[in-house]
Amino acid sequence: MPNAPSIVFRQPRRATAVRLANLLSKPDADGIVRLLDEYAADPMGRGRALEVAVKEHLIDDLAKHPSAVVYLAELQSRSVGLAVCFLQYSTFGGFGLLNIHDFFVTATARRRGVGRSLLHAILRDARSRAIQKVTLEVRTDNVAAQSLYRAEAFCECQPPMLFWQNALI
Repeated sequence: MPNAPSIVFRQPRRATAVRLANLLSKPDADGIVRLLDEYAADPMGRGRALEVAVKEHLIDDLAKHPSAVVYLAELQSRSVGLAVCFLQYSTFGGFGLLNIHDFFVTATARRRGVGRSLLHAILRDARSRAIQKVTLEVRTDNVAAQSLYRAEAFCECQPPMLFWQNALI
């Protein structure tokens, strides 16, 4: 979404602002790369930072992806959280859905309502787009994230699903 509209979602009585990222904005692009790099290095990510080559083309790749939607959460004008999402379509249900692919709050901003504000903004924006379902994957050992998601009415799929992969490289 390179030319993202200037949509800001503010939470009452909180200093957190959540907005759609502008991938053409250097400050937004730098914040996205910084946060994704920190997420990748985090134990709940993959435990190691992003490769330099990935960081160099990440924003261009996201900007070219027609279904990418990136949200930034800010405290005092500093990006402290992000969600990288992708618009999809349910062939069984015949409706649009939004998958939260990456959801991260920097360590210094955790337990301050940033994740909840980010999630609320995503859900509000999804409703405004007539999205009928929001999906995500969560690690089985990420108890903090599961607690947030449960508190916001997310639940395990029925029937339960497994997240599988085939690493081609």
